Amino acid sequence: MLFNLLSSLIIALWIVLISVMSIQNVADVTLHFLSFESIKIPIGVVMALSLSVGIIVQPLLISILSKK
Repeated sequence: MLFNLLSSLIIALWIVLISVMSIQNVADVTLHFLSFESIKIPIGVVMALSLSVGIIVQPLLISILSKK
């Protein structure tokens, strides 16, 4: 019970922090990768997407690498 509450509070805190950073970082950036170029998007959105991908990929990599 306490673990679930603590987990929920930590996740809620992360969501709030990501929201605040996204709101404060509204300068537009263009991403370049090899010969590809993205549309102009706010840097806060880029940061939030990067964090989200990292949160999803990290447990997957840990579970894959720990099975060896």
